[in-house]
Amino acid sequence: MEKVFEIRKFKSYITLGIFSSVIIYLIFASHGFLRFDNLMNVIISATFVAVPAMGLGTIMLSGSFDLSFVGIIGVVSVTSIRMIQAGIAMPIVLITSLAVAVGFELVNAVLIIKLRIHPWLTTISTMLAALGLEKAISKAYFLTTSHPFFRTIRFDSFLGIPLPVWILGVSFAAMYLLIHKTAFGMHLYAVGGNEVAARKAGLKVERLRFSSFAAMGVCIWVVSLVYLSQLSGYTPEAAYTNLNEVILSVFFGMSISRKNIITIPGAVVGAVFVALLANGLALSGVSSYWIKLIEGCLVIVVVITNAMGSGEIVQLEK
Repeated sequence: MEKVFEIRKFKSYITLGIFSSVIIYLIFASHGFLRFDNLMNVIISATFVAVPAMGLGTIMLSGSFDLSFVGIIGVVSVTSIRMIQAGIAMPIVLITSLAVAVGFELVNAVLIIKLRIHPWLTTISTMLAALGLEKAISKAYFLTTSHPFFRTIRFDSFLGIPLPVWILGVSFAAMYLLIHKTAFGMHLYAVGGNEVAARKAGLKVERLRFSSFAAMGVCIWVVSLVYLSQLSGYTPEAAYTNLNEVILSVFFGMSISRKNIITIPGAVVGAVFVALLANGLALSGVSSYWIKLIEGCLVIVVVITNAMGSGEIVQLEK
């Protein structure tokens, strides 16, 4: 057991070493990398990844997985725009879009938990269905919105900090408290670590797993607001381009954990790292195509590193 712990500790040092080396290189290679406005832009970009990464991490804690969020974000976003274009009041738009996001994730939960269909097969299917529905609603066109609500999110700031950064901060605080400071989070770790033992301990396993999917639905709704504000609308499959980054963020967070567990801070740090990497490489003049290739290679490296010392995705913290 001590040997496994030492491997995990060594693994976290490897990942942190890679992280530190890349950031140091980008500081010297990228002009203007450390400027305040550039760092704020990096954090705003990280919001697109960090918020769904926190939701995905919550689902993974329960022993499941989700790929469909990239399609659901699109459906929620284009549905919101169509309702705004129809003259529906913003409070109704917000409530309805939240219901759509949570509803989609609860469908995933029913298929996975009640019907026992494999999470990968289920969420790939619902992802494709959601991407198709997104295109059907938008007619595959870029839908725009200039509603004051989204303009406020995009252009306003508080204490000199852009509102999207505050959205990320509030989302992080809420998810951190939920997962790391409540019985709900402890029970999710127990379910993901050993479902049989969790049932014997009297935990409501199905209810907990359903709740993790509902939490992902809320994260999808939050990040859709950021998409609509920052893009002044929604481009078909815009969220799909961030799929690798979200997965990388969660596994990066695991790989810097000495106990090889998913954490909310780890997922956010991973998202910020991915955003810093993309921003620094772009400032260095690297093509966006090469950036995606580098990110894909990092996913492989981080997953392999994360496998050192453990054959499980989720480990119960003791």
